[in-house]
Amino acid sequence: MEISRMTVKGKGFASAPPDTIAISLQLEDIKDTYELAMQHAALALEQVRETLLPLGFPKKEIRSTHFSVDSAYEHRNDFRGENKRYFLGYRYRNDLKITFGNDSKRLGEILLALSLCEADPEFSVYFFLKDRHAVEHALLEDAVRDAKDKAQILAAAGGVMIGKILSIDYDWGEIEVRSRVYAASSKMAYDSAPMIDLEPEDISNSDTVTVVWEILNPQKT
Repeated sequence: MEISRMTVKGKGFASAPPDTIAISLQLEDIKDTYELAMQHAALALEQVRETLLPLGFPKKEIRSTHFSVDSAYEHRNDFRGENKRYFLGYRYRNDLKITFGNDSKRLGEILLALSLCEADPEFSVYFFLKDRHAVEHALLEDAVRDAKDKAQILAAAGGVMIGKILSIDYDWGEIEVRSRVYAASSKMAYDSAPMIDLEPEDISNSDTVTVVWEILNPQKT
């Protein structure tokens, strides 16, 4: 006997205050030779380490997420007006990351220190949830409840009843639980140091599930 089905999509919402801060740092410059680029990259990294060490970040807690040294070029017109590619030198890039508990006072101290760092880093600040499971669970529970409410409304309007759940489909994509609230160069941070007291909003997200219900007493046509 064929089972009558009802398919409903439910959308869930959840939010929570962030508990962790991450600062992404970018060190980048162009030098005439590969050797100079490597030397300057090492010097800039050491300057960042010296800046962050008094603030509670030993070497092992300043993680490098990307490092590269590549030939750098630019396109510009020559004296004949012809567009040509010119070699500029060697560009190094070192992306670093530090994380710590959500503390706006400490954040302000760190950003102010970075603004005075001789390495002149670019940086972005992210607030996120270190443990995402609680938010993920609440979000999915809310999505299933929403699907059930919709199914009951549709069933009542159609003069039928819903039975057991036949399937629940969820794409299991990664739920985003971070937000970027600040991005600047060290010079900009220095100019705006008195305004660095950042209080982020709760991190909110949504997701959907598709639930298939059995219809117990389908109307005969």
